[in-house]
Amino acid sequence: MMRELRLMVKGLLAGARTLLLAFILLFTVIYVIAGFATMTIGSDERTVEIGLQFYFDSIPASMFTAFRCFTGECSNADGQPLQHLLAKEFGHVFILCYVASYMLVTMGIFNVILAVYVDIMMRAAKENDAKGAEQTKRESIRVARTTRELIKIFSAAYNAFRDQGSLKDDDKSIRTVAASDFMEDGMTDQVHITKELFLLVVQDRHVQKVMDDLDLPPDRANLFEMLDGDGSGTLQTAELLQGLLKVRGEVNKSDTVANLLANKAVQNLVSDCQDQNTKGFQALHQSISLLRAEVSCMNNSESAGDRHRSESVIFAPQPRQVPLGD
Repeated sequence: MMRELRLMVKGLLAGARTLLLAFILLFTVIYVIAGFATMTIGSDERTVEIGLQFYFDSIPASMFTAFRCFTGECSNADGQPLQHLLAKEFGHVFILCYVASYMLVTMGIFNVILAVYVDIMMRAAKENDAKGAEQTKRESIRVARTTRELIKIFSAAYNAFRDQGSLKDDDKSIRTVAASDFMEDGMTDQVHITKELFLLVVQDRHVQKVMDDLDLPPDRANLFEMLDGDGSGTLQTAELLQGLLKVRGEVNKSDTVANLLANKAVQNLVSDCQDQNTKGFQALHQSISLLRAEVSCMNNSESAGDRHRSESVIFAPQPRQVPLGD
């Protein structure tokens, strides 16, 4: 709402010169028309007879009457339209002159003024958008530089404490660490910032000032849990950078809606995977059942064949033995 109001005020101020020139042009045209009306209508006896001499007895009165007629309020004190009364007395000459002057002022000058104002408002809107884009660009550059400075501080702190076996030293050694010791050019992507190191770095005043410039939440002690999305207990450079850029500024409705939509997308994906797994398990169960049935049939066939062979051996006729001594 305030943006539109500022834009309208800016367009009005930018069109002040155009408004002045339009007023001069309109004043000149109405002055010429009023001069002719005063010399013709105001000096005619028929105007006195119909009681309209008051509206055309001088140039200022004629100018005001012409302006009223061009803006739609063209009537006498009794509410009768002046055009109708004058057309009855002066005929087609008045009608032709009135239509020509009305078209010139209303359809010509007024529309030109409106078109010029629209063009001025469009240019003001474009300038405002260009200025906003430039301001956004400058803000993005400032945020990038400030974020890079903060990442450099954490990277230098990691390099400074990398060779130490534990970060929980005595209070004296912790107080000797300052942000000036961290501001080195030893940035690296292989950074694993623990919670202890993170809390140690954010205690520095310079780091607090940099975080304030980034518009980070004031609850810096619990910021580590917010940035550690995977719960690994350490922050890498990319994770720290993305987390800092995400949590800066105020919480908008779009952030909540984005998280809700992301959760619903994951839920739908898990549901699809569950359906696919269920169908796969059902197909696998059917295949196993068919395989078991085939194996059972094969086993039954083999058992029947073995029994048939056994019965053939038992009931087969014995060969007749011929005695050799006889």
